Amino acid sequence: MKKLIKRIVSKLALTHKVKNVAIENNALVIEYDKLYPSFLKRYVLLKDRKSGRRIQEFLAGKSIAIPLDDLAELTDDGTIDVSLTSYLFSRKIVRRSGFSSHLKLTQVVDEKNKTKIKISKTKKKNIAIATKKILINPTIHVLKNEGLHFYITGTMEDFFNNEPAFAEVIMQRRDVNRRHTFMLDVTKEGSSNHYQFAGTIYPEKLKHDLVKNSRWDVILRITDEKNKVLHQELINLQSYREFEREEDRYLVTKEVDEDHVISLYATMGVNSLALWYTDQAQFEKTYAIARGKTVFNEVSRDEPLDKHMVVFESFLGKNYSGNPKYVYEQMLRDPKYKHYTFVWSYTGDHPEDIPGNPILVNRETEDFYRYLAKAKYWVSNILFPVHRKREGNIYLQTWHGTPLKKLGWDIDIEGPEVLARENFYIESRNWDYLISANSYSSKIFRRAFKFEKEMLETGYPLNDIFYRNDLPEKVNEIKGKLKFPKDKKVILYAPTWRDNEMVGSWEHSFQLKFDLEQFYENLHTDYVLVLRMHHLISDALEIDDKYKDFVYDLSKYNDIQELYITADVLITDYSSVFFDYANSKKPILFYAYDYEMYKENIRGFYLNMEEDLPGPVLQSGEELLEAIIKIDHVAEEYKEKYDKFYQRYCSLEDGQAAKRVVDRVFH
Repeated sequence: MKKLIKRIVSKLALTHKVKNVAIENNALVIEYDKLYPSFLKRYVLLKDRKSGRRIQEFLAGKSIAIPLDDLAELTDDGTIDVSLTSYLFSRKIVRRSGFSSHLKLTQVVDEKNKTKIKISKTKKKNIAIATKKILINPTIHVLKNEGLHFYITGTMEDFFNNEPAFAEVIMQRRDVNRRHTFMLDVTKEGSSNHYQFAGTIYPEKLKHDLVKNSRWDVILRITDEKNKVLHQELINLQSYREFEREEDRYLVTKEVDEDHVISLYATMGVNSLALWYTDQAQFEKTYAIARGKTVFNEVSRDEPLDKHMVVFESFLGKNYSGNPKYVYEQMLRDPKYKHYTFVWSYTGDHPEDIPGNPILVNRETEDFYRYLAKAKYWVSNILFPVHRKREGNIYLQTWHGTPLKKLGWDIDIEGPEVLARENFYIESRNWDYLISANSYSSKIFRRAFKFEKEMLETGYPLNDIFYRNDLPEKVNEIKGKLKFPKDKKVILYAPTWRDNEMVGSWEHSFQLKFDLEQFYENLHTDYVLVLRMHHLISDALEIDDKYKDFVYDLSKYNDIQELYITADVLITDYSSVFFDYANSKKPILFYAYDYEMYKENIRGFYLNMEEDLPGPVLQSGEELLEAIIKIDHVAEEYKEKYDKFYQRYCSLEDGQAAKRVVDRVFH
């Protein structure tokens, strides 16, 4: 109890925000804001993690400057945590200083103390100062094109007379750690301890490993005559150029051929040099995002938040669908929000499907970033391209499914999801609310996304559709719009994508793994087959015109929820769609033709598919076809298991989830 009281008092007594942290005039300068309560005496505490040694200085006003000499005495090779400390009722209280999104990750060299100092953030998003003794201090001076090659020059200071003799640039591909080395010329400047290095990077040397969207870290290694490594680190561009605009990070870009480019760029955060190989269209798209971030920063600086504006986005702007759609439509129905301005990020083909006359923007335009900067509320089911938000901004992350496959930091197997999870970690630091359909999901989301804020265990707004009073009329409306034959039942096939079927970064191949001709012969008089492929593979699917009256490829249909309510049978594999579809209480078949490989080598599961799922796990096309033909028998066989599944994963769903979410978040 005493610990709890102390924690509450500490939180209230040492409220603060770090406005700026930088290294200026040979000192660590920290500026604070929003220091509450004002009557407390506060001290800045710097503590070395390894030794426990500390510096504590009285905070007079709102800023403090701590000489770099003092940091060097504290530690020359360690990590220093930054806190505020005070005394309340004779008790000492301490509170770590958080790293806000507007602060800069910076790196400088303290030449006097021969130490590199980094201002960084911890996994829990607090400020940390990392220090490290260095033998060599390199600085990049020139990065440019020379014909088909890149030319690099710089200088280095030899702090301890190690006499560097050789230097090389190492290009290391991130996904497979494959390396290529380029030697640099090293010359000494007279009798001083300063050296020059220069050399050429030949992209054609990388050509056999230049897969589309591959990214390469650029490492500088310096050795002496005996091949002892004096320096080996990512090339840092802190002193090379100020990146006032995000697009300035793309330093040198050259065309490899008429379709592809290679770009040398400065990474976000640590400002290290990297190389990216991609196609022209993807580069232009990414460059536009960087330009958009600059617009976002400018609007955030110059314009106030609009407290009655909401930006919605579903699946990166490709659809009007998912939880964001149903949250939005609930707000439209509620007169409390009639004065709100609604903005939809949307690039789909059917803007007429979006009711309420919202502002529509393309996420690849500058207007998208202007609205994102102005809006108090953000609603998304994946992520936004801006990994920071303004003070006062509220971010509702709705997510898009109950997990069967492992997510985020639970994934052990290499693939694009592992490469992307750092982005999701950064993004999740901004989430204020995360919607969960059940307690099972809540536990996984907290761990897999390292989410520590408010979980809205409300059920999913998108599942409200199953509980509409006018559901039969809605089903007939959708079937009519899609031109389904009135006398036929609907089979919905909605598989996931495979991490091991990549043909490029985030590009995937896919082929139907059952005999479509056999399905047509046996089923076409009674059924239509609706294909709803994952958005990562939908473009890779080709269906013969012979089956056009039997197969409906609706992979790009806006809202899968509307397909759920038309379907009489769902076929899936490892996609989370069956958790939502279970609200229909209609039969589900699991076509897991690569079950053992997927379980062991591709992603891994949270559930035991044979024991926990509300339908049979089938591993051949023949088994699948037979199960469809005998679907009434299958439904009866799995009724008890289905009922238990429904109770565990769908019991919160009652048609009111969207209302619960809106009432909690928007005020």
